[in-house]
Amino acid sequence: MNGITRRNFTLSSLAAATAAGFVPTALAQTQSPPPLPRRQTGELIVNTYGGAWERHWRNDLVPAFTRQTGIKPVIDIGVGKIFAANLRAAGIDNTPYSCTLMNENIAALLRDEGMFDAIPVDKVPNLADVYPNLRAPNDLGVIGLVSPIGIGYRTDLVKTKPRSWRDLWDNPEFKGKIGLYQIGAAGAHLFLLLAAKLYGGSQDNWEVALREIQKLQPFPQVDFSGALSQLLLRGDIVIAPIDASEIVGLKKRGVPVDIVMPPDGLLAFEVGWYMIKNAPAREEAYKFLNYILDPGTQQNFARAFSGVSPANSKAVIPSDVRADMAIAGDDTTRIIKWDWSRANKQLPEITEAWNRTIK
Repeated sequence: MNGITRRNFTLSSLAAATAAGFVPTALAQTQSPPPLPRRQTGELIVNTYGGAWERHWRNDLVPAFTRQTGIKPVIDIGVGKIFAANLRAAGIDNTPYSCTLMNENIAALLRDEGMFDAIPVDKVPNLADVYPNLRAPNDLGVIGLVSPIGIGYRTDLVKTKPRSWRDLWDNPEFKGKIGLYQIGAAGAHLFLLLAAKLYGGSQDNWEVALREIQKLQPFPQVDFSGALSQLLLRGDIVIAPIDASEIVGLKKRGVPVDIVMPPDGLLAFEVGWYMIKNAPAREEAYKFLNYILDPGTQQNFARAFSGVSPANSKAVIPSDVRADMAIAGDDTTRIIKWDWSRANKQLPEITEAWNRTIK
C-alpha cells in the first residue's frame, strides 16, 4: 500500500467518514491539522466539531457547565481524525484530552489500542440512565448522541412510498434515481454493512454486499449528507439513505420530502465520549461527561441539532422538538450494533474493491 500502514489507511478512510457523515461542515473548515492542544495540569480540554457544534459548545453548553460547576474548560475544534491523531502524537502518557468526543467507528480503533479507561458509574451517575445498547462493553465509552439514518425521498416524485431497505433494489421506479455516499463516508460503510447483513447474513459478507450495491447503479456518489440534500432539492435523485437531520432541514425550507425508518435495520451515526487513560483533570472530566449525559443537556442537544435523538432514557422531549425526530425513546434500542473492530480491519480492502467496481 505504498508504505502506508493498514492502520493509518483505515484511520484516513475513517477521517473522511466522520466529516462525510454526521458532521459534514467540519472537515471543510479544517484545511490543515490544528496545533496539538497543550496539556496543562488541572486544565480540562473538551473537543467538538465545527459549525453548529462549535457554536452550541461556546454559546450554550460550556457556559452552562461553568455556571453549574465553576469549571472553565478549553474548547478544541476538529474532527475525529484530528482528535485521534492528537492522542497518538501525544502518547498515552501525555494525553491532552481527558474525555474525548468522536464517532464510534473511529473510537473503536483507539479502544483496540488500549487508550480508553472504563467510565465509572459512581463518578458519572447519569451513565446508568443511558439506553443499554449505547454503552460500550465494560463501559469503555458511551454514545451520547444518535443521528438516525433512514430512507429520505421526494414525496412529489415517488409514486410508491418506500417501506424497507430492500425497496431500493426491488422497486423499479427508483432505478437510476438513487443517491449514495461514496466509500470514504461513514454512511457508505454503514450502508454496505447493512447490505451484507440483509443479503449475506452477517456484516462480514461485504463482497456479497458490494455485488448488491453494484445492482443499484447508476447512481451519484457524494462525500457528505449535505450533498445528498442538494441532489434531493434539485430533483436529481428522488431517494437516498440519509441522516434524518438533513430531511428535517429540507422540510423547513418547504421541500416536499419525508423519511422512513425501515423495520429491517435501523442505522445511525453515533457520537460517543471516551475516557482517556492517564488523563489530566480526570475529576473535572467525570463532571463534564456526567453533564453531557444529563437529561436536561440531552434535551438541549435535541433542540439544537434537529433530528438528533437523546441517549438518556430520562430526557423529556418537548412536543415541538419531538416532531422533528425520526426516532426517540426506546426506538434507539433498534439501532444495529456493528463490530467496528472487524469492520475497520476490512475497510482498506473494501475501499479498494469499491473504487474498482463502483463507477
